[in-house]
Amino acid sequence: MMCAESSDSAHDLGATALPPDTVGLLAGMVTTRAIRRYRAEPIAPDALRAILFAATRAPSGSNRQPFRFLVLTDGPKARAAKKLIGDGARRAWGAKRETDRYNTGSGAVEDSPKARMARTMQQFVDEFERVPVLILPCLVRYREPTPSEGASVYPACQNLLLAARALGYGGAFTGWNAVVDTELRELLGIPANTSIAGTITLGKPAGRHGPVRRRPMSELVYEERWGESPDWAVDPPGTAFTSAGPPQRSDL
Repeated sequence: MMCAESSDSAHDLGATALPPDTVGLLAGMVTTRAIRRYRAEPIAPDALRAILFAATRAPSGSNRQPFRFLVLTDGPKARAAKKLIGDGARRAWGAKRETDRYNTGSGAVEDSPKARMARTMQQFVDEFERVPVLILPCLVRYREPTPSEGASVYPACQNLLLAARALGYGGAFTGWNAVVDTELRELLGIPANTSIAGTITLGKPAGRHGPVRRRPMSELVYEERWGESPDWAVDPPGTAFTSAGPPQRSDL
């Protein structure tokens, strides 16, 4: 049962337009970084409402809208879920750090991209329980799992992250929920026919957004034939690039 104050707040939001967007659409798309460090402040209900409204406007197969968002802020179950996923994240990151040799090679050079990433990730998992908002995007299955079913939930996740960027917040998408899937379902009452599609953390950035680094367009965009880039696939002036990408295999 909702208290009078909560009911009044919901009524007020229902009569209030969405807040103004502080970032243009194209600018938001090319500057929405994964934000893993947050200020110790909550996200106001009106901002959460706008961010989740944008998420629920995303497309889905046959417009069935099978996505659901479980939002966890500071209640007892939220704190328990953050601790649960945080413990799993620390185990998963510890294994990845060892397997991917983040402490050797360029990772041992203090200011290298690999070393900076390792420090950021370590801080992220060490402080996971302090994230202001934790969101579990879910997919309610209405048929047997298919390779393309993510198309009915992941566009909504991108809408969510872009909306957060537009309102001065930031987030990061991970799959650490998978490490503690059974425990999360039991804690939060998530049905068996529902897939937990990821873990999204949200908050006010302790750092900042900025241009994302990707590979050049000419390596990613083809025309007419595989591997042949069109003349117009040219990056704007000042674009910064990364060499990151899938492992290269000579037999592929």
